[in-house]
Amino acid sequence: MYESFRSRSCVNPRMDRKPPFVIVHTLLSLMICLCLACAPRHEAGAPSCPVIEMSALADTQTDSSKTVTLNDTTTILMSRTPLVATGDITGATASQTEDQWVLNFTVTDDAAKRVHEFTKQHVGRNLALVVDGKVHGTPRIAGAIIGNRYRIEGFNRADAERLETAISNGCRR
Repeated sequence: MYESFRSRSCVNPRMDRKPPFVIVHTLLSLMICLCLACAPRHEAGAPSCPVIEMSALADTQTDSSKTVTLNDTTTILMSRTPLVATGDITGATASQTEDQWVLNFTVTDDAAKRVHEFTKQHVGRNLALVVDGKVHGTPRIAGAIIGNRYRIEGFNRADAERLETAISNGCRR
């Protein structure tokens, strides 16, 4: 009797071990669940975050420049490091001027300082205003730009309002 009680109540360490593949499978399953739980959620109809850049145009192709399409046939070179990026934008509004829609936006003081310093030293050169990979203008620098309010022209109403909503809802990449 003592022997039968012992064999039922005492666990044999070798018989209770799980095979290594079960342990690996369990750990992988937990890691996948954790990754899915921590992944950003994109709700249906939620605006996607735009990529907005204000960059200097480049004269020659280098490691610090990239090619972007100006229109369907022309490409330009611009700096890979933008003066202003989406993360620098603190607010935006869409408005209509004459027959087109514009995106008015404000930037941080640091971004405004970068734009001011760059434009002060590069009068006569061009900047590229790019939204989601599409160039919306290449204005010539007439003088040092002062302030932290800018605008990008050439949108239809839906795109201008989409950008305003996305930025207002916290898209700051």
